[in-house]
Amino acid sequence: MKRILLLAVVTVLSLSTTMAQTRYLDEVFTNITVTSNVQYGQNYSVLTGSPILQNLVMDVYEPANDTTTARPLIVMTPTGSFLPKYINQLPTGSKTDSATVEICMRLAKQGYVVACIDYRTGWNPQGTQDERTETIIQAVYRAMQDTKTAVRFFRMDEATQGNTYGIDPARVVVGGQGSGGYIAFAYATVNKLTELQLTKFFNFTTNAFMVDTAILGDWDGYGGNPALNQVNHPGYSSDVSMVFNIGGAMGDSTWLEPGEVPMVSFHGVADAFAPYTYGIVTVPGTSLFVVDVSGSSDVIRIANQFGNNDVFFTPPINDAWTTVANTNNTNLDGLYGNGGNEGLNPFIGIADGNGPWEWWDDAAVTAGATALGQDPATVLANGYASNPVYQALGPVAGRARAVAFIDTIQGYLSPRLYRVLFEVGVGVDEATDLSDEVNVYPNPTSSVINIAAKGNRTLQAVRIYSTTGQLVREVANIKAAQYQINDADLPTGLYMLNIQFAEGIATKKLVIK
Repeated sequence: MKRILLLAVVTVLSLSTTMAQTRYLDEVFTNITVTSNVQYGQNYSVLTGSPILQNLVMDVYEPANDTTTARPLIVMTPTGSFLPKYINQLPTGSKTDSATVEICMRLAKQGYVVACIDYRTGWNPQGTQDERTETIIQAVYRAMQDTKTAVRFFRMDEATQGNTYGIDPARVVVGGQGSGGYIAFAYATVNKLTELQLTKFFNFTTNAFMVDTAILGDWDGYGGNPALNQVNHPGYSSDVSMVFNIGGAMGDSTWLEPGEVPMVSFHGVADAFAPYTYGIVTVPGTSLFVVDVSGSSDVIRIANQFGNNDVFFTPPINDAWTTVANTNNTNLDGLYGNGGNEGLNPFIGIADGNGPWEWWDDAAVTAGATALGQDPATVLANGYASNPVYQALGPVAGRARAVAFIDTIQGYLSPRLYRVLFEVGVGVDEATDLSDEVNVYPNPTSSVINIAAKGNRTLQAVRIYSTTGQLVREVANIKAAQYQINDADLPTGLYMLNIQFAEGIATKKLVIK
């Protein structure tokens, strides 16, 4: 997913100087609202072996009593090993998992709109090696398509339905937890047929590549066999500004190319199921080969070498979370000197290897497993549960331990989200730079600002940023060819205008005299 950074502001201070209680950096809201099971699309599931059209649903988290009408969107993909909860022999695997809800709530309290999606699951861990590899690759691919459907749903809603959820369509991030990390990595990097037609993704039994876009549709979810892939919200962009993963891995490191979006990774170094560096994924509890993948350390190392994470280096992000992360990943990987492997936060230790941020309620697991015909004792006692130390600690201490890891995730992630979305710019496809398609006058100005689109374009929103990255004025839902801002009432100085169209973004300098 090639993109450029449209320079929005010039940042001269480290985030360590940011004042306390800054929206999107701190939890500035006490309460949130959750809209459950919002349908964002439909597509065909193969979980039962036969294609069945399935509603795709999500839970949407928003800060309560928020007056801002254009907020960044984070689309979260939960864990689950690409099988339904409990059937995957895990006490985790849905959008309502304890850790997943905690992460979404915290992001919403910081001011984001957060959509935690259910996506299609289903693969065959008991088949032949080719079957295991093919079905898991297809499962990741379908989930990636569903995530792009969710992103397009919000852009469609903003453009045609009055922006129900008050999102800023130019500022979208995808995050993945556990197996959702595979989805986030694929989302950011899979964008051409040659990346899918690798030898490792060739089924020598059927003599065909494992992902056939003529059948499953392309990486954006377009095309394919209409009996296996339903196109959702065509014509809207799937682009995002950044991705982050909390566990998971990348199907192949060659997917990653220069110019792709920034990435932030959290990973247990001793993760037995998604390797920290490069390694083999096996069927949990067995030695059965599934696929070889690149873990977070491998991915972030390459992303930094390509310059994809340069946004985090100038100026450097200096805080306690970064210091610890840099120390840990420098000692582990020997990269980037004292600066650490920027964008990588490893969790060290055997007990912290497999989803140390996870916890669950034993009573809920017992009820859920029983309802699905699973043995609750087996589910709870399974040796490859997401966080096997949880039960040894007990519910109170286990939750406290997990939340401490979520504190670290939030502390390290927040300034990097802010850097990408507000301090430096918005990642967009090169074709969507519409800076030549709009006039701003008079410029310099002391009060009135006229904004006029060229041709048949329609203004969607206008945002004015200071040179320190603060949003100082915004007008949303314009939907007109021209707009005038009266009585700007801004201090003398240089500002940046972010002017949004349905087709893309224009960035203009503005001088207030």
